[in-house]
Amino acid sequence: MGHIKQSIQIDAPVERVTEIAMDPKHWSSWWVNLGEAKSVQGDGGPGTVVEHSYLMAGVPFHVTTRVTESTPTPAGGRHLRIEFEGPLKGWQTWDYEPAANGTDVTAEIEYNVPGSAIGKFADQMLIERMQERARQQTLENLKLMAEAG
Repeated sequence: MGHIKQSIQIDAPVERVTEIAMDPKHWSSWWVNLGEAKSVQGDGGPGTVVEHSYLMAGVPFHVTTRVTESTPTPAGGRHLRIEFEGPLKGWQTWDYEPAANGTDVTAEIEYNVPGSAIGKFADQMLIERMQERARQQTLENLKLMAEAG
């Protein structure tokens, strides 16, 4: 299993950041390697199910994503838990917390590396480093979108 935990500070209020981040119809506009949703059931809250593809090491995988938790935090932010399955399986949590200059965002992701991706790139560590870069760019994209509005 790969494991990534990264954070970023966004100069926008929590409400603006979560408005963008929780809209499953637009996840592919900021989430690196995520294909446009093929179907969306729900509004981004618990119970939402999204069918889409994810590109890992040049190999597209069909993924079903489920929002399993969306709760307010004591500081006035929001905590999300999302689980995904298909050839690529795992979970992710997203924490959006108010900060002096906007919002602190922390994403933690744990995922499997499918055998076909490992076959293409024999070095699993290379795949994990590629995923870390993709997640950092994902956070940067969210920052750009939230700060532009």
